[in-house]
Amino acid sequence: MSITIPDHQGLFSKFIEGDKEAFSFFYEFYINDLYAYGISLGGEKEVVKDAIQDIFLKVYFEEKKYSSVDHFKYFLLKSLKNRLYNFYKSKAVSSTTDISEEVLNFSITTTVLDKIIEEEDRVIIKQQVDDLLLKLTSRQKEAIYLRYIQELEYEEIAEIMDITPHAARKLISRSMKRLREGEQLISLISAMLFFF
Repeated sequence: MSITIPDHQGLFSKFIEGDKEAFSFFYEFYINDLYAYGISLGGEKEVVKDAIQDIFLKVYFEEKKYSSVDHFKYFLLKSLKNRLYNFYKSKAVSSTTDISEEVLNFSITTTVLDKIIEEEDRVIIKQQVDDLLLKLTSRQKEAIYLRYIQELEYEEIAEIMDITPHAARKLISRSMKRLREGEQLISLISAMLFFF
């Protein structure tokens, strides 16, 4: 469904008022972003799906206190991360679950490219991007993802990652510097034009 910005804002007003169709729209609108973020955090598929359902149930039944569509998106991303963190922290971690010291280990995958790049180019660019992303730590990948894919502000990234806005800026700056130092910068820039 393609909508304009004013339509989006109008639907958000209806959503705040409890309109079920607007709620359904925003569920469908954000589900893919939330799922991709949850998987990137290292969550198991079914756990991520359950966490998203939990968040939307909470949203549906509680008073909606979001100041804007962007604030709602930020709330959803932060809630998902917290829900997954709490789940894995409280769970008796099994031998099949690889949870890092930070509980969730962020990993960007480049499957989004599949929809927009020709088959022969996709394999090459995906490998180049993956090679460059290996140079980043888990937290650097998450910060880059939140800034350039989810388009969050530094203050929102800081809240989600439990750091200061200054630290968020520094983390992203260092991450980009590390990527620039890679030999394949031109390939990365080409891929980012498609990826973002």
